[in-house]
Order: sequence, then C-alpha cells, then structure tokens
Amino acid sequence: MKIISWNCNRNKYEKITDLSPDIAVIQEYPDPSIFKAAFEYDDVIWFGKEKGIGLGILSFSKDYKLTLLETDIKYEWIVPIKVTGKADFTLIAVWTKRIPGYASYGKLLYTALEEYESYLSGRRVVIIGDFNIDKKLPRSYSGIQGSLGFDRIIDLFAKYELESCYHYFSKEEFGAESRATYHHHGKRENPFHIEYCFVSAGILQGIQKFYIGEESEWAGFSSHFPLVIECDIEQNDIEPVAKKEITIENLKTDYDLLIDNEVATEQEIDEAVKYIRALRIMKNL
Repeated sequence: MKIISWNCNRNKYEKITDLSPDIAVIQEYPDPSIFKAAFEYDDVIWFGKEKGIGLGILSFSKDYKLTLLETDIKYEWIVPIKVTGKADFTLIAVWTKRIPGYASYGKLLYTALEEYESYLSGRRVVIIGDFNIDKKLPRSYSGIQGSLGFDRIIDLFAKYELESCYHYFSKEEFGAESRATYHHHGKRENPFHIEYCFVSAGILQGIQKFYIGEESEWAGFSSHFPLVIECDIEQNDIEPVAKKEITIENLKTDYDLLIDNEVATEQEIDEAVKYIRALRIMKNL
C-alpha cells in the first residue's frame, strides 16, 4: 500500500498520480463537488471553505474505503478517518490552518489530538500531512508551555507510541533535519521541515520505503515536497482485543447463565471460572 501527502499549492495536483498512490492526502485541493478532477478516484473526503480550497483525502483503489470518524470537524483541518478494505487502519489527515482562538498551528494540532486521543491508541494508525510546524520556528507552536511547546507535541505522539517515519529512518533529531519538506515562497534559502508522518508500531514494522520527493522533480510544481510511505499491512494482523476478566458476573451477563438449583449453583459457576482460567494459563505455557 502506498500513502502520499502533498500540499499542491492550489495547482498541479494531477502530478500526484505519477506516484500511483492508493491513498492521497492533498492539501490545498479544490472542492470536488464543483470541480471535476483530471484523474479518477474511487472514494473522496473533502473539508474546506464552501466552494473553495481545502483538504482532500482520496482513495485511488477499490481496495480501500474511507469513512469519517467525526461528523463535526471543528479543527481546520485535522480529519480522523477509518480506512477499511484490504487493510483496516485509522488515518488522521492534517492541514493545520490559522483559526481564531488558537495561538499557533502547533496549539491547534495539540488540542485536536488531545480530543481525538481515543483514535491514537490502536496498532494501526497513520497521522500524516502539513502540520505547519518546525522546531526551529517557536512561533509555529506558541501557546504550549513556551519554548517547550514542540517537545510537548512530540511527547503526545510518544505517549501513544507513534513514531515519525522521517526521524525513525534518518536517525536525525527534530529541528536538525537535513531534508526540507517546504521552501518558503519557493526559495531554496528558506527551507523548513513542516510535513510529517507519524505511525504506530503496527504500521512501522511493515514499512518498505519512506521518502520525501526530490526537489529536482517537485520544485516546479509546488513549494512543498510530497511524503511517500510504502508499507505492507497484513489484514490478519488484527487489532489486539483485551481479554475480559472471567468472573461469575461476566458469565451471568455474557452467557445468560441462570443461578438456581435446577441450572447451576454459585459454587458450580465458581468452579467453571477456575477451569476457564486454568485453560488460559495452559494455552500460554
């Protein structure tokens, strides 16, 4: 599976098809309800200003269907999506925007992720997009514990065991990236690393390739360069389900066991509990 994120700068978005993505997260993508794209896709979710420019999440494969996890997207634009099909995982597509009430892009992202924390703890999670934050730019994450704001954002990802693909493979520190994802105003002398892809262990272990699009190929199309992640996710690598503790009350509730002299006594069910616990222990030996 190939997932791509690219801020197309409002034009040249057709270029994304050169990478043959299964799923693409495209920032500055026009409203598809009024605009017919020059390419075909199988599914799309879009958020933005009415009849304007926004964040598009597109599936180019019938193997992957997109479903919104939140009906009210109040953070522009941080969108949680359930991807189902050949592989199931949670995708949070990002394009942070300046909106009233938030001191910075980083503050908006931090607030949204705190609210969406129930989506962050699965084995298969991808958070990808244009975060608009760089550790070298304190103003991009102001409003979160002063100069420690960037670290607090990274700590939040770490809390849910989410790794930055770029930093995991490059072994570089945040704020010391050798590769830019964006040239401010398209100028090489203004490089920044503001696009990120964070993934859970269930995704990370299946990554075959991760890279940033080469400047020589993409600079003529946008001031941003795409993030590309190629991974193999086994569908049978199912999300772990916590085992419910076997108790008398659970047996009563889950199996509608009647407690009376004709069906079962409390003592008999207590013996059943001990038996089931013993079987679990034996299976784990």
